[in-house]
Amino acid sequence: MKPGSPRLSIIVPTKNRVRRLGELLESLRKLADIARIRPEVVIADNGSDDGTYDFAANAAKDFPVTLLAVRVARPGKSAAINDAVKTANGDWLAFLDDDVIVDKHWLTAIIDALRSGDFAAKQGVVRLQAPARDDPEIIKLVQRYRTIPNLEHAPHVKQLRSLNGSNFFVSRNAFERVAGFDERLGPGASGTSEDFDFARRLTRAGITIGYAPQAIVYHYVDRARLTEEYFKRTHWQQGRSRFLIGKHGTAAMLFNLTRVAAQYAIYTLIDNERKRYRSKGRIYHYLGMIEAQRGRSPIGRS
Repeated sequence: MKPGSPRLSIIVPTKNRVRRLGELLESLRKLADIARIRPEVVIADNGSDDGTYDFAANAAKDFPVTLLAVRVARPGKSAAINDAVKTANGDWLAFLDDDVIVDKHWLTAIIDALRSGDFAAKQGVVRLQAPARDDPEIIKLVQRYRTIPNLEHAPHVKQLRSLNGSNFFVSRNAFERVAGFDERLGPGASGTSEDFDFARRLTRAGITIGYAPQAIVYHYVDRARLTEEYFKRTHWQQGRSRFLIGKHGTAAMLFNLTRVAAQYAIYTLIDNERKRYRSKGRIYHYLGMIEAQRGRSPIGRS
């Protein structure tokens, strides 16, 4: 990296998505100013059996900047991230999911944001990939289920309280201050909420989260995630994940379950689809919490 520039490591946890990973790496190759800024890329393979590690190691041979492929045997996205950070050399860490591609100016937008020095963590924009983003039926399903990240705030927004793992960056100091990701959470462990919990702990530590509207990625649209079954499973896992994070009494969970069930009935009667699905998701959420409390079934990969 050019002297005086922030040292940046790009962290990509992955498992069994070699095709999607290839598309991401191709978009990273084409980044504006990559040869000048010279970030490093760390691919953390979490036990793939589709040739992901060999693919990444081979890509490193002619990649325009340092690309490191590491194997992480402990299951879970959070474990893969934590080990990748230990391998990385950057003072700043940019996290990407393996099913996104980056905008050509994503890297320069991050460097500009880092130089502003106003936040120790920032969330970027997540849009849908073409051609799905231009399909009205796809857009309708994305808005209904909210199971594929599609995140963009108004330009005047400066500060947030949450993070989405598809596209955010944080200083190493802030990452280490909150001890990284909770390895009980996320895909491969509880299923979800690893980024929610990470943002929550940053905020509790007094670390504010900013918004970087110029740092844009495009998320792959997997039709399998736009179904009732996937919606149910995601919210159920979210409830079980949130149960791990904090203390939740039985009475409070049952009260909340009754409350959101009543809301669901009302929104069904008045035909408000957005609020109906929000309430429906919360029903699954509280059912998942109750299941986790009773210890009736294992928490698995999403």
